[in-house]
Amino acid sequence: MSNLELNISRVEILRRAEAMVPVLQERAREAELARCVPEQTDQEFRDAGFYRILQPAKLGGLELDFGTQTELGVILSSGCASSGWVAAVTACHGWLLGMFPPKAQEDVWGDNPEASVASSFLGFGPKVERVEGGLQIDGRWGFSSGVNHCSWVALQVAVLPEKEGDRPALHFALVPLDECEIIDTWQTTGLAATGSNDIVLKDVFVPDYRTVAFMALRGGPTPGSEINPGYLYQIPQRATFSFNLVGSVIGAARGMVQMLIDEMKKRVTVGGANLQELSTVQYRIAEAESEVAAAYALMDRNRSEIIANGKAGLMPSMEDRARYRRDNGYATKLCVQAVDRVYPIMGGRGIVAGNAVNRAWRDTHAIAHHIALTWDVVASTAASLAVGGPNDDPLL
Repeated sequence: MSNLELNISRVEILRRAEAMVPVLQERAREAELARCVPEQTDQEFRDAGFYRILQPAKLGGLELDFGTQTELGVILSSGCASSGWVAAVTACHGWLLGMFPPKAQEDVWGDNPEASVASSFLGFGPKVERVEGGLQIDGRWGFSSGVNHCSWVALQVAVLPEKEGDRPALHFALVPLDECEIIDTWQTTGLAATGSNDIVLKDVFVPDYRTVAFMALRGGPTPGSEINPGYLYQIPQRATFSFNLVGSVIGAARGMVQMLIDEMKKRVTVGGANLQELSTVQYRIAEAESEVAAAYALMDRNRSEIIANGKAGLMPSMEDRARYRRDNGYATKLCVQAVDRVYPIMGGRGIVAGNAVNRAWRDTHAIAHHIALTWDVVASTAASLAVGGPNDDPLL
């Protein structure tokens, strides 16, 4: 267990992240082939305090401002998007767990403040039964990023209602990974090193205190507020969850554009023309840089608003909640446009599987496939509310 000092600032965390970028660039191909973040990288993330940035201070965490995980994703993903994704996503689970009942938090961090938590929001038809004192769960879940480096997992489950006629209610169920089986299924063309494998539970009992209803995380005091009264653990979970992901797409796109700029400074065509002097190349690069910068600015504006309002005790309106998701979806759209705009400049080198620009292009597109960043989904909810229509997401 690393002896992490507990007074690390946001500035210092981000400085440590910047220092790791060259290392992640060097390991990116190795990580991609292994289909998971290397053990050494995981340990260095722990030593730097990355996984504990949103973990409650009372339980050994740093409890930094919301959005620190987003900035962490931006920086690290410029070197390796898979590594940045794992760091940001694992870190965000400290925020999520801080909203659970105190006894659940004590189970995870009481004896080991360094314990990290994975998650899965996608269950393949699991069986969930109410029993005395909790839930009995059997089933399979997918897309659990970084799970091989974690010791607990928060699973999305649909719990049948106690009252006949009511709809099933979504809950998080917190389970120790030594009661689960991890299935090596992650074979992808993008985010290949995230190790987002499947998890299988076979008739596992989860006590009530290790569950929390999604509806209890829609803003304001949560079960965890009993011991974690800060604003961080009262932010509406669903409305702001995409901030845990969007940093990685901004970082991947930023890193790819910069790599291509560096390549253009030294590359010439077969005919001897300097590509850097071609106006078409310059226009593509200028537009791509502007798109990535706009994506970051959009995210940063909303992140700053969430922090300011949270500290003032103000909850976002329904329109604001939808806007946060819409804007992160649009930031993602801008990043995809940016990488698609400059990718053709690479020519034949750009289709080599081990090429770093190729990897960043694939990773950017892979991140854009996440449902929390999918433009068609997040745009429709925000637009409906904007014109006075209904809210199609009751959990928002």
